[in-house]
Amino acid sequence: MLSREILDKDYSYLKSYFFSPITISLGFFIMKKRDWFYLVIALFNLSLKAQIKKDSLFELQEIIVSGNAPISKERITARQLESKNLGQDIPYLLKNNLSVVSTSDAGAGIGYTSLRIRGSDQTRINVTLNGVPINNAESQGPFWINMPDIASSLSNLTIQRGVGTSTEGTGSFGASINAKIQTPSNTPYFQTAQSIGSFKTHKHTLGLGTGKFFNETLKIDAKISFIKSDGYIDRAFSDLFSYYVHGLYEKNNTSIGIMTFGGQEKTYQSWNGINDEMMKKRRTFNSCGAIYEKDGNIIRYYNNETDNYYQDHYHLYFKHKISNSWVVNSTLFYTRGKGYYEEYKQNSKLSNYKLKDIIIGNETISRSDLIRRQWLDNNFYGIVNRASGNINKWKLEIGMGANTYEGYHHGNVIWAEYFSNGLKDHEYYRNKANKNEISTFFKAIFNLTPYWELFGDIQYRTIHYKGYDVPGGKSIFKNGGAIKFDKNYNFINPKVGTSYKIEEGSIYLTYGLAQREPSRNDILENNSVKAELMHNIELGVQQNFRQFSYSANWYGMYYINQLVLSGKINDVGSFIRENSGKSYRTGIELSASYQLSTKFSLSANSTISINKNINFKKETDSDIKELGNTTIAFSPNYIGNITAEWKPLKNLNCKWMHQYVSSQYLTNEEPKNGKLNGYYISDMVFEFSPSLFSINSFNFKLALNNIFNNQYENNGYYYDNIPYYYPQAGFNFLTGISIKF
Repeated sequence: MLSREILDKDYSYLKSYFFSPITISLGFFIMKKRDWFYLVIALFNLSLKAQIKKDSLFELQEIIVSGNAPISKERITARQLESKNLGQDIPYLLKNNLSVVSTSDAGAGIGYTSLRIRGSDQTRINVTLNGVPINNAESQGPFWINMPDIASSLSNLTIQRGVGTSTEGTGSFGASINAKIQTPSNTPYFQTAQSIGSFKTHKHTLGLGTGKFFNETLKIDAKISFIKSDGYIDRAFSDLFSYYVHGLYEKNNTSIGIMTFGGQEKTYQSWNGINDEMMKKRRTFNSCGAIYEKDGNIIRYYNNETDNYYQDHYHLYFKHKISNSWVVNSTLFYTRGKGYYEEYKQNSKLSNYKLKDIIIGNETISRSDLIRRQWLDNNFYGIVNRASGNINKWKLEIGMGANTYEGYHHGNVIWAEYFSNGLKDHEYYRNKANKNEISTFFKAIFNLTPYWELFGDIQYRTIHYKGYDVPGGKSIFKNGGAIKFDKNYNFINPKVGTSYKIEEGSIYLTYGLAQREPSRNDILENNSVKAELMHNIELGVQQNFRQFSYSANWYGMYYINQLVLSGKINDVGSFIRENSGKSYRTGIELSASYQLSTKFSLSANSTISINKNINFKKETDSDIKELGNTTIAFSPNYIGNITAEWKPLKNLNCKWMHQYVSSQYLTNEEPKNGKLNGYYISDMVFEFSPSLFSINSFNFKLALNNIFNNQYENNGYYYDNIPYYYPQAGFNFLTGISIKF
């Protein structure tokens, strides 16, 4: 486990407090006055229990309209995730799925990773876990690094491309990822999974389950994981810890569960990228933490240029079967996070850190080397309610949710070569943000005939987002000023569609409207930034025969005020976005699989797309350049995957996976020198699962990544007309065993 010393001593008691089983239960109800609203909604659902007759014990199943909706979607099972899981993050476990491009700062899929779907970055991908929002309410992105090895605890994961169906959290503007946690096992077990690999990577996971006890009404699962890797990029190490505890009480038609999971990470920063010249000299070079002489030569590296963060999630949920047709469920949730970036800054202006110049004799010192920490301390809590069921020819789902985010940002100088006030941990800015959201949706499917269904979905979201400097605190801005914004957004997002059943499949057509608010960084860059709007049309067909299955989908996504990646990054490695006016993405997605024999199968998917800004304009210091229609940054025109699977023995499975991603522009201006080259990578996975004595399961895995040792880059940025790239690892491997008793 990582040392708690990464957190300041004033907050050290929090972790032990949050791990307390009593406070996990009671913490949901120790709320401010305005938050009793959440409790009232929960009690409404709980009161339904009194109206229901008791039925026999059953496996509680929800009737989800979303599962039958006429949308473009892909379901990934726990088995599919587990076959690849040797320590890499979710984006790398999904990299061969339709329309997905995955990236890694450290170059090997562990540490800071991200993914894009249809060219949309992950701040535009809505992620939920058991219906609870995972995206950070301010930055709008999911941080997979805060949930290391979460894949080991999932029962399935569904990717909906395009607008998708309504759910909680920030609006989906490219796709949504809906993950489900496994329910605790009915039988006792103990499991261990150990893996090692290139770049001194090792992962250690221990899990156990009690099985049913207490008159077969209660069961508990628990799991911990440790992951360490040096990374492909110099010094880009990751030191990760995660835990998961899930208790479930089931009796008759009711289940009540309490779940906590989370993680702690310490990673060396590797977000700077390298230019063409350095790519030729040393692909693994990392400028983060470098300390330079006056002539530009590197003296040494600061050894604690790190990102440090912990995040804990708590869910208290209730499910009840009202009748044979209706199920209601409610989840109270709380997410707690705290951490900081630590950076060595050379020759920095003291005034930028609210420090006075130092006068020594006749010399005035206005610059100094220093070490700073930028902190985020946040709470996110709320409630999610759903009811779903059938009435005659109708499948219905109703949802309502409310949540509050409280984010505290502050920065400290913890050391300086010249410290004007002589104080340790000098604070140079502090501000706060509050974001409150209430949303509700209604979904329905009507069976017009045995073959023809109509679909409707309408969502309402209201958001109040306020940011301000804390009284008595200091401004984040170098030249004074204040963070002050107070934004209200109200969105109505309708969706309609239809599907027609054909032999072993269906044809579908869907239209959806989505709107979403800007992020904190968007507002700080431009206080008048506009909310985004997207019209989405999906037309598709899919059929599943005994040996052959396929799907074909055409999509059109037309945006107004889309916030596209500008190609620039800020001082903590996050991409800066800009309103592009009008833009669109349109393309065809194809996938197919064929079972050639009992031992051999082939599957493939591809996306062919056009992604354009319409009449794009670029503002410069002197004028506005009109560039016409330009390609949206980070949007390849082609993504293709082929997988060959061979099962030479009953317990041996071999996969050979191939991916090609075409070139991508790093900025919306289409500069000739601002492109990521297209790349091809090939991976192999071998899985051997023999039957051994009384062991429930024994599994050996070997993953050979980038077997042809291709040199490629899947991410980058464009600064001062110079392209910078994030090189990825050449040939590397991971191998491991998993034993379950």
